[in-house]
Amino acid sequence: MAPATVSLATRACRGDDAALNELLAELRPLVVRTTRLVVGSGSWAAEDAAQEALLDISRGITGLRDPNAVRTWALRVAVRRAIRISRRERLLRLRNAPSAELERELEPAHGDGRAAALKHAFDRLSPRLRATAVLRLHAGLSEQETADALGCSVGTVKSNLHDARRRLTRLLSEAGFAPTVEQKGELR
Repeated sequence: MAPATVSLATRACRGDDAALNELLAELRPLVVRTTRLVVGSGSWAAEDAAQEALLDISRGITGLRDPNAVRTWALRVAVRRAIRISRRERLLRLRNAPSAELERELEPAHGDGRAAALKHAFDRLSPRLRATAVLRLHAGLSEQETADALGCSVGTVKSNLHDARRRLTRLLSEAGFAPTVEQKGELR
């Protein structure tokens, strides 16, 4: 963690509003990216999740015990908020979608390109698996940091990441985009 960030977090924990504003400005891109990836980018729900997470961070900063862990703590707050909103949105879609529309939504995206197929496959992961994948693969947290952010064990992180990769591989294969695998320096 950068010393400047730790200093801002320390001052914000003590009630320094200017330091809190600087810290939020620094954390904002990470929080927004994370919530968008967990909820699904391009939706108002993702933007709401990011804003609510930043508010949660602002309200809870005085309870942060270790300013060195501010990044992991902020991600924990963002992921929890994003998972809640993602679950709510998923339930609303399921309740409100006519059955034919729901079936189309659950079909793999053919002909939309690899990126669209990946987004579609990623969006079909449960919020918990998506959050694990985002924290490990996108945010670059260690297994322990991811476990801390999600409030679970390292074993659960490993299992969730394994399940997420397996499901993404299956969904991409079904969509006609089998992932490439590097073996002995060659792509197949």
